[in-house]
Amino acid sequence: MVEVIRHSPELMELRIPYTSSKTQFNFFLASDIHLDNPKCKRKLFAKHLNEMQEKGGKALFFGDILCLMQGKKDRRSDKSSIRPEHLAGNYFDVVFEEAAEFLKPWAKDIVMIGDGNHETAIINHNEVNPLRHVSRMLQAHGSKCEHMGYQGFVWFTFYQKGGDDAHPKQEKVRRLTLAFHHGAWGGVVSKGINGGMRYFSIFPSANIVVNGHNHERTIVEHPCHSVMNSGEVFTDVRYHCQLGTYKEEFRGGGGFAVEKIVMPKAIGGIVMSLRPRLSSGVEIVLQPAV
Repeated sequence: MVEVIRHSPELMELRIPYTSSKTQFNFFLASDIHLDNPKCKRKLFAKHLNEMQEKGGKALFFGDILCLMQGKKDRRSDKSSIRPEHLAGNYFDVVFEEAAEFLKPWAKDIVMIGDGNHETAIINHNEVNPLRHVSRMLQAHGSKCEHMGYQGFVWFTFYQKGGDDAHPKQEKVRRLTLAFHHGAWGGVVSKGINGGMRYFSIFPSANIVVNGHNHERTIVEHPCHSVMNSGEVFTDVRYHCQLGTYKEEFRGGGGFAVEKIVMPKAIGGIVMSLRPRLSSGVEIVLQPAV
């Protein structure tokens, strides 16, 4: 049973009870889904969500869940880039409602949806908060999802009752800190990997930093040499994860991605598996969703 706690606009916590250090907990991390775009690979996205659900996992989305470029006053609008079901005078309402309906089968397993530049553009230009509407609709279907901003933190707190006779209710806690930022940097050649050191300079306490935006998918280790209060010197491993996209736009022989040579992009998110260890914190395994 995962308890979702919102501590502040930038911090949410997932409290997870555990009884064995061998138990594995799975989380599906995704961004740049662009669910309302005709080029979104919805079947693959649904496959990854089903696999997450079958494993008893939870999903976290880190921006650009929606594309939202077909509004009446949007200079980027293109008649060929709108799904038929979104052809309506109340375009935004229809997109929000259809997105929530699509996500409904997994509503109870989606614990976070965060803003990306596509969502903040709508807030800035249309005074409408897309994911606030979508999250409320999901909550009506039993979801505990929290709507987060462009950046923030997620605590994964694993706990079990322990202590001694004098403190029988004392908890044994293992915590992992994930920092996220939807993204600001590209990197056609470097694929955004150079951004990892910059993100860790912003989020020095994070065990994992996640970003999207550039539609790349990479998992890079960033070892950190440090010293404990006891004087013991150790090397800890931190991870920089870039999430791919679900919008396949480098096909068809033309279009923005082809003309600008933005390069083919990685399709899919990342599966994060965590094991709370009794003596060594939280064990992390990261792998692409395929």
